[in-house]
Amino acid sequence: MNEFILKRFQTELEETLQNIASVDNIVIASLDGIVTTYASRNGQNIDSIAARSASFLSLGDIWEDVSGNLSCDNVIMDSTTGTVVVIHMGSKLLLCMTTTSDATTGLILHHAKSCANRLLDITQSIVQLGERPPLVDSILPGSLPSIVSA
Repeated sequence: MNEFILKRFQTELEETLQNIASVDNIVIASLDGIVTTYASRNGQNIDSIAARSASFLSLGDIWEDVSGNLSCDNVIMDSTTGTVVVIHMGSKLLLCMTTTSDATTGLILHHAKSCANRLLDITQSIVQLGERPPLVDSILPGSLPSIVSA
């Protein structure tokens, strides 16, 4: 991934972590579970979180394929020890947010989606500057603006 985008992603994740006390970890990973970047409050094994998140989201995607009428935008696991939200971020990346036990599931889903949207905005702003770093096509949904050349 482009180093400038990666630094901007890292800053966004760290700011999100600082602003939401109930969030323990935010991980951006490939759909095969390889960490791209992360912010962590508790030092959990980030590689393990990325791998489990990819498996978790893959299960949702399989359900989508089998059902034929459901779309898997995110998967949520809620337990007495916390909540895990995993959402698609384009066609090749995922965002995983893990929380403490006092987190509200709906609020965490909202924060995860808001964070992913801010990361997509970062990517779009770079594209509008005329840059086309690797993975841009897989991060941004739909087609790229016509001002961007191939």
